[in-house]
Amino acid sequence: MKKIFITSYLAGTRAQFCAFMTKNNVKPGKILVITTAGNVEDYTRYIDEGKALLTSLGYELTILDVARESTAVCREAIMHAKMIYVTGGNTFYLLQELNKKQLLSEIKASIDNGCYYVGESAGAIILAKNVNYASIIDEASLAPDLKSSAGLGLLDFYPLPHFGEEPFTQDVEKTIVRYGQRYDLRTLNNHQAILIDDNSQALKGEY
Repeated sequence: MKKIFITSYLAGTRAQFCAFMTKNNVKPGKILVITTAGNVEDYTRYIDEGKALLTSLGYELTILDVARESTAVCREAIMHAKMIYVTGGNTFYLLQELNKKQLLSEIKASIDNGCYYVGESAGAIILAKNVNYASIIDEASLAPDLKSSAGLGLLDFYPLPHFGEEPFTQDVEKTIVRYGQRYDLRTLNNHQAILIDDNSQALKGEY
């Protein structure tokens, strides 16, 4: 059973997020927020905006930076989470830090067991089988210890966030040109979300 909410920008998809949770009869509760992808970014306001949105909706946030916490602490938090929000930032750095703590299997198992997953930008891209297609929009050099670009492998497509959104417009277009024939890229702008409810998928735009 998979319940996944994919977005470029959580704060820009409030209506879709609320509709998805309402459809699944989910009331605001505790949510684990993994902010690690933002560690190597200069601009992280979107993380604060995502957290503010969730707080305004009545969610109780637990912040987890997997780069700073021990493997045991990270695994415990993921194992007990009923909802996980992985913020945007650098995809390769995020994947590197998750791999260092061997957390991909933990996250995948939680999702398979019914944990809701909210993936924003980098947090969405790591759901794919491989993240190498993100090398144009993200700097892989910020993850020098990354040994494999394999992602969670929970999708049969490849989310491509920030379509038509500055400052990503040109890089997204270049990504489509380079990887569009090889991968099933699914673009979404900052006001669209891909909702996965078990095996069904839907792209939702502005409400």
